[in-house]
Order: sequence, then structure tokens, then C-alpha cells
Amino acid sequence: MNQVRKPYQVDGAREDDRKVNKAMRFVLIVLVTFLAQPTLAQDTLCKKLGGGDAISSVVKSFLTKMRTDDPDKLGRFWLHRGDDGVAREEQLIVDFVQSATGCDRLYVGRDMVVAHRGMKLSAKDWGRTVDLLRATLDEFKVPAELQTEVVDLVGSTRSQIVECEDDRYGCK
Repeated sequence: MNQVRKPYQVDGAREDDRKVNKAMRFVLIVLVTFLAQPTLAQDTLCKKLGGGDAISSVVKSFLTKMRTDDPDKLGRFWLHRGDDGVAREEQLIVDFVQSATGCDRLYVGRDMVVAHRGMKLSAKDWGRTVDLLRATLDEFKVPAELQTEVVDLVGSTRSQIVECEDDRYGCK
């Protein structure tokens, strides 16, 4: 007997799963939208940094520094990566930073734990990342007080990203 597939139905997917996924996406969108709303009395970090385009430029420069870092340091994560994957990752990171700083941008990527699980990022990797971030912010002449806000914001993700406290690049 031939079964008629509904246009939105994926082979093997149950309708209940679709409903749960749809509900979870709706809740996530509502939460992100609500949490990203700036208070009226205070400018968002996005605005203080010059807006989404300025943040995009800084993030792209920062990622270039990371990608071109020594292959035994942070550069190891971009060895043997395709251009399309790198471009997609870059856009997700721009979206994440813009959303986190209060820009009108929705981040739809994975959470930080899932996105970094298994990468074996060490405390030394984290320190190197922060050093490259500060160098990028200096290059763009971001004032010290805003640099502190940015580094603190990025630092709030450390526990979700760093897998070991080793003082060497990578975890065993």
C-alpha cells in the first residue's frame, strides 16, 4: 500500500517529535528575544561597539588570527577544514556575538557545550584565545572599558568550552 507523505514530513520522523521540536524552537526564540531586549535607560553593548557591522568586522579579524595561529596552538582547529565549513562557522560566531551583545540578531547555532565538546580545549587554549581577542580589540581601538565588557562576556562561556585546566595546548 502506498503511503502519502505530507510535504513537511521527514522520512522516519514522527509527528510528535516535530511538535516537540517546533515547541522548543518557539520557546527558544521567545527566550532569546526577551533576554536580548535592551533596557531603555542603557545602550546595548552592540550599540556601544558601533553596531552589528562593526562587531562583524572585529569577529572576522579575530577569527582570522585564530585560524592563522601556529598549528600546534589554536591553528590546529582549522587544519584540513573546507572553505564552506569555515565560512558557515564564521557566520554562526558573528550571529552569536551580535545576539549576545544585544544586536538585533538571532543565534540559531548549538549551545556552547555541544559546539565545543570533544575539541579538548585547555586552559592554555583559552588564555591564548583571550590574548588574540584583546589584540584584535586593540587593533580596532576599542576603549579599555568596552574591552573589559567584551572579555567578561566571552569569559562567561569559559566553563562551557574549556574541557581541562592543563597548562598546555589541548587536553589529553
